[in-house]
Amino acid sequence: MINKSLAFKNKITLLFLLMLSLFIFIYLIYFLINGDRGIISYYKLKNKNYEYTIQLSKLISDNKILADRITRLQPNTLDLDYLDEKIKEKTGHLYNNELLIIF
Repeated sequence: MINKSLAFKNKITLLFLLMLSLFIFIYLIYFLINGDRGIISYYKLKNKNYEYTIQLSKLISDNKILADRITRLQPNTLDLDYLDEKIKEKTGHLYNNELLIIF
């Protein structure tokens, strides 16, 4: 009797440990895939990083264009052709011998 109850107790303990380790394994696999630092979150962050990199490159390009425009209009590096173009664009002023073609 004693050996049968001890063997039964060992089987129950072993079954309990097996179930516990199975649940821990399932828990770890679930959070490896779907957790805050899981594979799905990694790819979402990777896509956001790619989008932000594209947006940053566009902003850098726009910044260079605006910096060039500012440089062209500064008093020590004044570009007269650019200034004339901007005046015509803003005021609509034309010289007598000029023709305006709008696309």
